[in-house]
Amino acid sequence: MKKVLGIALVILVALVFLPGIVPQATADSDHTLRQRIFVHYPKPEPGKKPPKPPAGPTCTTVTGGDQVADFLWAGWQMPVGGVTYKINITSAPKGIQTTVTQALDTAFATWHMADPAQVFTYDGVTGIRVARYDGKNVIAWKGIDCSAIAITYVWYWADTKELAEVDTMFNKNLPWAVSPYTQPCIQSDAYDVQNIATHEFGHWVGLDDLYADIDSELTMYGYGALGELKKDTLGAGDIAGVLAVAP
Repeated sequence: MKKVLGIALVILVALVFLPGIVPQATADSDHTLRQRIFVHYPKPEPGKKPPKPPAGPTCTTVTGGDQVADFLWAGWQMPVGGVTYKINITSAPKGIQTTVTQALDTAFATWHMADPAQVFTYDGVTGIRVARYDGKNVIAWKGIDCSAIAITYVWYWADTKELAEVDTMFNKNLPWAVSPYTQPCIQSDAYDVQNIATHEFGHWVGLDDLYADIDSELTMYGYGALGELKKDTLGAGDIAGVLAVAP
């Protein structure tokens, strides 16, 4: 009997300590937190830096042609039940503080209408104006020392591919406006809040940027523009994407 027990013990030790016998954990099997940062720039002309705002207002029209079916999954999805978010209203430029909450609400609703599984719940105002992993999903304006229009910071779990937290910061150094999509044209000397926000919130649901010219009319196209409104509404690829990554 002792001999049998001794053999069993040797086999057990071998299974535990010999390399190549014990199954190794996969790269995504541990519950680690990962981060992605998305920087939304104006589209630069070949050989040039991103454009500066024009000296005075002009008029630009809404564009179409968004039936391209392209999308990219960024690597995560929203948690079941959705997320709550807070807005730092006082950090926004003074001229839009009374209308910015509605514009952001509408941007979130655009994704929810495409897929009701994507749920975003307003959780009030906050004084936070920096991106950090703190248990709160924050939207704010801050000075960004580059031409970036907005930056979205995403934290997600490596094993479950579930969104853990996300913050979106808009560049306070740039001009901003809130313009209804139904207007025939808007002033092209400012970035529209709803337009840019709808793109940024696409990262919340789990979509990546697209940079091919054929995708330029989609909401998830990686470049933004002054006076742009086309990202207010989702294109074919945007809708296909959000449905593909539904929680």
